[in-house]
Amino acid sequence: MTGKIEAIVFDFDGVIHDTFELVYSIHKKFRPESSREDYRSYFDGNLFKTAGRNKEGYEKFKEIEFELFKELKLEKNIRKVLEKLSKKYDLYIISSNSIKNLNLYFENNNFTNVFKEILAAETHKSKTEKFKILFKKYHLTPESCLFVTDTLGDILEANEVGVKSIACTFGFHERKRLEKGNPYKIVSSFDGVLKTIEEMDLKVNFFKNKK
Repeated sequence: MTGKIEAIVFDFDGVIHDTFELVYSIHKKFRPESSREDYRSYFDGNLFKTAGRNKEGYEKFKEIEFELFKELKLEKNIRKVLEKLSKKYDLYIISSNSIKNLNLYFENNNFTNVFKEILAAETHKSKTEKFKILFKKYHLTPESCLFVTDTLGDILEANEVGVKSIACTFGFHERKRLEKGNPYKIVSSFDGVLKTIEEMDLKVNFFKNKK
């Protein structure tokens, strides 16, 4: 890792807020026979390809989710870390959630000015394509971006465009599953995300000074 980091891209669900139990409880209303492991498996790849929910079911799911999102509170430490990172990097969100839900969350938590842009489900169903949109719009390269996520499917999509991932075990997927995507680093806390980014910066400066 020798390129300078300019942009840090965050997944939302499972990273900025662990919504697993919330979304799984909604999923159970539609598929009562589905286990937690069944639901986690949807995120082994692109959610929209693996979940197989029809348009009507998807819209009903999002309606219920929107109501539950009204009660969610951003953790103080996550807020603190994001604010610190925003002073040095451009921050973005690439998510499979809806822009309506994400805007609600950040507005309710008075946290609307930290992210430069949110690329939600409406932007594109593929996170790989959303990265390409980000590169083109903001003149970024894969080497200048870092993705923070909690699922194997996300890591694999980032790998497709050459973006390194920091994988988080405090969200939807556990370490063993995350390892299959060969992320740059696996961390167990949001502080671990910050520490990894700071270490990466030190490496960049070290190699720069050696030249």
